[in-house]
Amino acid sequence: MNITNEMKKEILYILKMKKLLGIEHFNQIDLNPKKNKTTVLPTDVKSLKEYVTNCSLCELYKTKEKSFFGKGSSECDIYILGLNYNFELEKEFSMIKNMCEKVLNRNINDIYMTNIIKCSTNKIKTDLENEIKTCIHYVEQQINISKPKIIITLGNAFKYLMKNDDDIMNVVGNSFNYNGLLLLPLMDPMFINKNPSYKEKMFKDLKKIKIAMDKK
Repeated sequence: MNITNEMKKEILYILKMKKLLGIEHFNQIDLNPKKNKTTVLPTDVKSLKEYVTNCSLCELYKTKEKSFFGKGSSECDIYILGLNYNFELEKEFSMIKNMCEKVLNRNINDIYMTNIIKCSTNKIKTDLENEIKTCIHYVEQQINISKPKIIITLGNAFKYLMKNDDDIMNVVGNSFNYNGLLLLPLMDPMFINKNPSYKEKMFKDLKKIKIAMDKK
Protein backbone atom coordinates (compact mmCIF):
# COMPACT_ATOMS: atom_id res chain seq x y z
CA MET A 1 0.00 0.00 0.00
CA ASN A 2 1.43 3.39 -1.01
CA ILE A 3 1.25 6.05 1.72
CA THR A 4 0.14 9.38 0.28
CA ASN A 5 0.82 12.78 1.85
CA GLU A 6 -2.82 12.97 2.90
CA MET A 7 -2.50 9.61 4.65
CA LYS A 8 0.64 10.81 6.43
CA LYS A 9 -1.23 13.87 7.66
CA GLU A 10 -4.06 11.61 8.78
CA ILE A 11 -1.68 9.37 10.73
CA LEU A 12 -0.01 12.35 12.41
CA TYR A 13 -3.39 13.82 13.30
CA ILE A 14 -4.58 10.58 14.91
CA LEU A 15 -1.31 10.12 16.82
CA LYS A 16 -1.41 13.66 18.18
CA MET A 17 -5.04 13.35 19.23
CA LYS A 18 -4.36 10.07 21.02
CA LYS A 19 -1.33 11.61 22.74
CA LEU A 20 -3.45 14.51 23.98
CA LEU A 21 -5.94 12.02 25.38
CA GLY A 22 -3.14 10.20 27.22
CA ILE A 23 -3.33 7.08 25.04
CA GLU A 24 0.13 5.55 24.56
CA HIS A 25 -0.77 2.10 23.23
CA PHE A 26 -3.43 1.55 20.61
CA ASN A 27 -4.44 -0.82 17.86
CA GLN A 28 -3.72 -0.53 14.15
CA ILE A 29 -4.76 2.84 12.69
CA ASP A 30 -7.65 2.61 10.24
CA LEU A 31 -7.16 4.94 7.28
CA ASN A 32 -10.46 4.09 5.61
CA PRO A 33 -11.49 7.45 4.05
CA LYS A 34 -15.16 6.48 4.23
CA LYS A 35 -15.12 6.64 7.99
CA ASN A 36 -15.55 9.99 9.68
CA LYS A 37 -12.79 11.17 11.96
CA THR A 38 -14.27 12.01 15.35
CA THR A 39 -12.63 13.18 18.53
CA VAL A 40 -14.31 13.16 21.91
CA LEU A 41 -13.52 16.42 23.67
CA PRO A 42 -13.76 16.92 27.45
CA THR A 43 -17.22 17.81 28.72
CA ASP A 44 -16.25 20.16 31.55
CA VAL A 45 -14.57 23.57 31.32
CA LYS A 46 -11.51 22.75 33.45
CA SER A 47 -10.59 19.63 31.46
CA LEU A 48 -11.27 21.34 28.13
CA LYS A 49 -9.01 24.25 29.11
CA GLU A 50 -6.20 21.83 29.98
CA TYR A 51 -6.78 19.98 26.71
CA VAL A 52 -6.56 23.22 24.71
CA THR A 53 -3.45 24.36 26.60
CA ASN A 54 -1.65 21.15 25.59
CA CYS A 55 -2.86 21.16 21.98
CA SER A 56 -0.22 20.76 19.27
CA LEU A 57 -2.44 19.98 16.28
CA CYS A 58 -1.46 23.00 14.16
CA GLU A 59 1.66 25.02 13.44
CA LEU A 60 0.79 27.84 15.86
CA TYR A 61 1.77 25.81 18.91
CA LYS A 62 5.42 26.04 17.80
CA THR A 63 5.49 29.83 18.19
CA LYS A 64 2.79 30.41 20.79
CA GLU A 65 3.61 32.41 23.90
CA LYS A 66 0.61 30.99 25.72
CA SER A 67 -2.87 29.64 25.17
CA PHE A 68 -5.87 31.93 25.48
CA PHE A 69 -8.89 29.95 26.60
CA GLY A 70 -10.96 32.93 27.70
CA LYS A 71 -11.25 35.98 29.95
CA GLY A 72 -13.87 36.23 32.69
CA SER A 73 -16.23 33.60 34.06
CA SER A 74 -17.35 30.96 31.58
CA GLU A 75 -20.65 30.82 33.50
CA CYS A 76 -21.64 34.28 32.23
CA ASP A 77 -24.80 34.50 30.14
CA ILE A 78 -23.10 36.65 27.51
CA TYR A 79 -20.18 35.51 25.35
CA ILE A 80 -18.12 37.78 23.14
CA LEU A 81 -16.35 35.71 20.51
CA GLY A 82 -13.49 37.03 18.40
CA LEU A 83 -11.48 35.32 15.71
CA ASN A 84 -8.07 36.26 17.09
CA TYR A 85 -8.86 39.37 19.14
CA ASN A 86 -6.34 40.36 21.81
CA PHE A 87 -8.62 40.79 24.84
CA GLU A 88 -5.60 41.01 27.14
CA LEU A 89 -4.03 44.15 25.68
CA GLU A 90 -5.21 47.31 27.43
CA LYS A 91 -6.26 49.18 24.29
CA GLU A 92 -8.24 46.28 22.79
CA PHE A 93 -9.82 45.38 26.13
CA SER A 94 -10.80 49.02 26.79
CA MET A 95 -12.64 49.16 23.47
CA ILE A 96 -14.68 46.09 24.42
CA LYS A 97 -15.31 47.39 27.94
CA ASN A 98 -16.51 50.78 26.70
CA MET A 99 -18.74 49.13 24.10
CA CYS A 100 -20.35 46.87 26.70
CA GLU A 101 -20.72 49.31 29.57
CA LYS A 102 -21.44 52.58 27.76
CA VAL A 103 -23.60 51.35 24.88
CA LEU A 104 -24.98 47.93 25.83
CA ASN A 105 -25.32 48.80 29.54
CA ARG A 106 -23.72 45.53 30.59
CA ASN A 107 -21.01 45.24 33.25
CA ILE A 108 -17.83 43.83 31.73
CA ASN A 109 -17.63 41.40 34.68
CA ASP A 110 -20.86 39.81 33.45
CA ILE A 111 -19.35 39.00 30.06
CA TYR A 112 -17.05 36.16 29.00
CA MET A 113 -14.56 36.82 26.20
CA THR A 114 -12.91 34.18 24.08
CA ASN A 115 -11.48 33.52 20.62
CA ILE A 116 -11.71 30.86 17.96
CA ILE A 117 -7.89 30.84 17.67
CA LYS A 118 -6.59 29.60 21.00
CA CYS A 119 -2.85 30.31 20.67
CA SER A 120 -1.40 33.74 21.45
CA THR A 121 1.68 34.36 19.33
CA ASN A 122 3.70 37.33 18.09
CA LYS A 123 4.30 35.65 14.76
CA ILE A 124 2.25 37.29 12.03
CA LYS A 125 0.34 34.74 9.96
CA THR A 126 -2.29 35.95 7.54
CA ASP A 127 -3.63 32.58 6.39
CA LEU A 128 -5.17 30.89 9.43
CA GLU A 129 -7.62 28.56 7.68
CA ASN A 130 -5.98 25.35 8.90
CA GLU A 131 -5.67 26.69 12.45
CA ILE A 132 -9.31 27.78 12.46
CA LYS A 133 -10.44 24.33 11.31
CA THR A 134 -8.66 22.85 14.33
CA CYS A 135 -9.66 25.44 16.92
CA ILE A 136 -13.31 25.85 15.93
CA HIS A 137 -14.16 22.53 17.61
CA TYR A 138 -12.80 23.85 20.90
CA VAL A 139 -14.95 26.98 20.96
CA GLU A 140 -17.98 24.98 19.84
CA GLN A 141 -17.43 22.71 22.83
CA GLN A 142 -16.94 25.72 25.13
CA ILE A 143 -20.32 27.05 24.07
CA ASN A 144 -21.92 23.60 24.30
CA ILE A 145 -20.71 23.21 27.89
CA SER A 146 -21.53 26.72 29.16
CA LYS A 147 -24.65 27.40 27.08
CA PRO A 148 -24.64 31.21 27.31
CA LYS A 149 -27.90 32.98 26.49
CA ILE A 150 -26.26 35.41 24.06
CA ILE A 151 -23.21 35.21 21.77
CA ILE A 152 -21.79 38.38 20.23
CA THR A 153 -19.35 37.62 17.43
CA LEU A 154 -16.68 40.09 16.32
CA GLY A 155 -15.86 40.35 12.62
CA ASN A 156 -15.19 37.07 10.83
CA ALA A 157 -15.81 34.96 13.94
CA PHE A 158 -19.42 34.92 12.71
CA LYS A 159 -18.39 33.36 9.40
CA TYR A 160 -16.60 30.42 10.98
CA LEU A 161 -18.98 29.73 13.86
CA MET A 162 -22.10 29.91 11.68
CA LYS A 163 -20.46 28.37 8.57
CA ASN A 164 -21.82 31.41 6.72
CA ASP A 165 -19.94 33.15 3.88
CA ASP A 166 -22.20 36.21 3.68
CA ASP A 167 -20.42 39.56 3.68
CA ILE A 168 -20.03 40.64 7.30
CA MET A 169 -21.52 44.05 6.44
CA ASN A 170 -24.75 42.33 5.42
CA VAL A 171 -25.19 40.44 8.68
CA VAL A 172 -24.02 42.81 11.44
CA GLY A 173 -26.80 44.18 13.60
CA ASN A 174 -29.11 41.24 12.84
CA SER A 175 -30.12 38.32 15.07
CA PHE A 176 -29.31 34.68 14.35
CA ASN A 177 -30.02 31.34 15.97
CA TYR A 178 -27.00 29.25 16.92
CA ASN A 179 -28.12 25.89 18.28
CA GLY A 180 -30.97 27.55 20.14
CA LEU A 181 -28.84 30.46 21.40
CA LEU A 182 -29.19 34.09 20.37
CA LEU A 183 -26.24 35.11 18.19
CA LEU A 184 -25.55 38.76 17.34
CA PRO A 185 -22.78 39.59 14.83
CA LEU A 186 -20.84 42.82 15.13
CA MET A 187 -17.95 44.43 13.28
CA ASP A 188 -14.53 43.97 14.87
CA PRO A 189 -13.74 47.06 17.03
CA MET A 190 -10.17 47.05 15.70
CA PHE A 191 -11.57 47.36 12.17
CA ILE A 192 -13.54 50.41 13.32
CA ASN A 193 -10.40 51.82 14.90
CA LYS A 194 -8.66 51.64 11.52
CA ASN A 195 -11.74 52.70 9.54
CA PRO A 196 -13.46 55.43 11.57
CA SER A 197 -15.94 56.13 8.76
CA TYR A 198 -17.81 52.99 9.94
CA LYS A 199 -18.32 54.30 13.48
CA GLU A 200 -21.85 55.49 12.81
CA LYS A 201 -22.86 52.11 11.39
CA MET A 202 -21.23 50.37 14.36
CA PHE A 203 -23.22 52.53 16.76
CA LYS A 204 -26.49 51.75 14.94
CA ASP A 205 -25.67 48.03 15.00
CA LEU A 206 -24.94 48.22 18.73
CA LYS A 207 -28.32 49.84 19.37
CA LYS A 208 -30.00 46.99 17.47
CA ILE A 209 -28.02 44.48 19.51
CA LYS A 210 -29.00 46.20 22.76
CA ILE A 211 -32.69 45.96 21.84
CA ALA A 212 -32.31 42.24 21.07
CA MET A 213 -30.39 41.66 24.31
CA ASP A 214 -32.97 43.53 26.39
CA LYS A 215 -35.72 41.32 24.97
CA LYS A 216 -33.73 38.22 25.94
